[in-house]
Amino acid sequence: MSIGFFTKGIDFELPHPPIDVRVVLLICRVFQEAWLLLKKYPPTNFNIQTAGEDTITEVLVGIIESRLRISGEVEGFSSALFGKVIRDCKITNFNKAAPDKMPDIFFDLRREHLSVLSEQDGLFVECKPVDFEHPVYSCYCKKGLIRFVNGDYAWAMQQALMVGYVKHPYSYTNLSTALDLEGHKIDLNTISHCTGAGGVLYQSVHDRTFQWLEDRGVACSIEVSHQWLPL
Repeated sequence: MSIGFFTKGIDFELPHPPIDVRVVLLICRVFQEAWLLLKKYPPTNFNIQTAGEDTITEVLVGIIESRLRISGEVEGFSSALFGKVIRDCKITNFNKAAPDKMPDIFFDLRREHLSVLSEQDGLFVECKPVDFEHPVYSCYCKKGLIRFVNGDYAWAMQQALMVGYVKHPYSYTNLSTALDLEGHKIDLNTISHCTGAGGVLYQSVHDRTFQWLEDRGVACSIEVSHQWLPL
């Protein structure tokens, strides 16, 4: 049986139109503000130094969705411009073989006016700890970043975001080294010098080799921004 998109009569583009870099930088500022609030006003019995990845992500999404998107205190980020920020939403991968993929965070960009598959349109975010027990290559790259490359997440998109919960002494130098282990050099390019919790924001570009359904060709490359939040 041929599996396709249930979009008869609906025109859409693959890849989806790019996300403006200003939107990516805005969302990174949102993460910075949420990180500062989390450190300043931690929930009862919450210890950021010992909390697991899922717990940190859950609390961050709560701050972003229930406070920052509603209050609009980060200029440009509000409920009027962005849909709900969702944790662990279920989506399909690029060929529908895996219908229950769950990216850590999904930002609804409200771009239904464009020719897109609305359920697959947004900024997909994957979060990973970076420390001695969670090495950059085997955890951050092979269990996180790879999902944007192999078509599990953001397969219709041209951009995605990786967020690291990072302990000293790990730095972007470790990420650059890990990317080189893939067998071909992938450069980290600076896209913003941010002040505050997020520091410098970097971006890497990755080729993708899977085929889109309905003879729409080989997937385009994907630009992945990297925001490392210091523990």
